[in-house]
Amino acid sequence: MGFSDAPGPATLARQAVAEGETVLWAAHGSRFVYDVARLDEEGRPQAGAVSRGLGALGRGAANVAVGLVAGVEDDPGAPNLPPDVVVFGDEPDCLARTALQDVPLAARSSWRTWALTSARLLVLDVVQEHSPPREGSLLRKTLGWGMDIVNIVTDRTKKYGENVADVPVACPPMTVSASVDRGRIGELTVSRRRLRMRTRPCFRVSFVDGSGVDLLLGVDDESVFEWMLALSRGGH
Repeated sequence: MGFSDAPGPATLARQAVAEGETVLWAAHGSRFVYDVARLDEEGRPQAGAVSRGLGALGRGAANVAVGLVAGVEDDPGAPNLPPDVVVFGDEPDCLARTALQDVPLAARSSWRTWALTSARLLVLDVVQEHSPPREGSLLRKTLGWGMDIVNIVTDRTKKYGENVADVPVACPPMTVSASVDRGRIGELTVSRRRLRMRTRPCFRVSFVDGSGVDLLLGVDDESVFEWMLALSRGGH
């Protein structure tokens, strides 16, 4: 990790864990879609739809459509990219969909984090802070702008990207958007999912009712998911 690097997902996840809870792994994944029977990719009921197979090897051959989810603010090209996560299930009221139904399909920033801890699976998003409008006279604002320019011109502080020397790296405040207790997680495996006419490796979190989430995370190297699986065993 270099001096100019932003805080990693594990660092962000540690903000939200309870005392005695350990973060086993964490990864960024800003967008997800649904592959749930009788629901469309955005999780909305499909009138008269029949149950469709799940797009995982051994569970059917459905293709998850992409480009239907609103883009991420930090990434204007996001709609053209495959989803980071696919939520699957055989029923609309499955555990996976119920747990995530209030989570926006696309995060407002690229900081969204998926994390497995010793106690639960977490989906974390940045706390949205609304700054009050700055008030003051035109003269005061003009003087303020002038002082800012002077400060910029005379600044001798060493900077590394967004980070400043001798100043702790700022972490965006995170909040829990969704949580599933480890007791409701049935199995953790490395699997494959058919997506965009090809199969891709994924890390599968299966819940006790057979539903779950496939984390693709833009990764094609299966060894990454094998590593995540090894880390997951640290919670037992």
